[in-house]
Amino acid sequence: MNAKIIASLAFTSMFSLSTLLSPAHAEEQEKALNFGIISTESQQNLKPQWTPFLQDMEKKLGVKVNAFFAPDYAGIIQGMRFNKVDIAWYGNLSAMEAVDRANGQVFAQTVAADGSPGYWSVLIVNKDSPINNLNDLLAKRKDLTFGNGDPNSTSGFLVPRLLRLCQKQYLR
Repeated sequence: MNAKIIASLAFTSMFSLSTLLSPAHAEEQEKALNFGIISTESQQNLKPQWTPFLQDMEKKLGVKVNAFFAPDYAGIIQGMRFNKVDIAWYGNLSAMEAVDRANGQVFAQTVAADGSPGYWSVLIVNKDSPINNLNDLLAKRKDLTFGNGDPNSTSGFLVPRLLRLCQKQYLR
């Protein structure tokens, strides 16, 4: 939780600074800001989790911040493309797609509580699975089915795909 708080404070601080330095800042005071959120579950469940963050942004920025929920990164990118989303928290791949397809601009990066940058991707198995580590996985690779995550996700799709292409000897 501390990492989330620090990341959100860093994010809102950087966003506040970039907004305050904008020449159109005075004109934008009346405008609401639409923040894109990927709905990994129902909007009803996610709204209470995001409300404190959005309220903190409102206090720091002095403008109303609305939540814009979409089922995946592509929906958030489309929302930005058609001016329904002003700002969103993207992964690496989707951020580049937002730059290319929605005239997005990357201006901030979250960091760990200790200030170090980082990015993690994990492999997940059923809790009853006999696979407990990479060696178990490699030993049973011919009997397993690999499922990718969201095709717009860096850690859930792009990196695993790249690893499969670069390390075919492990996944044959």
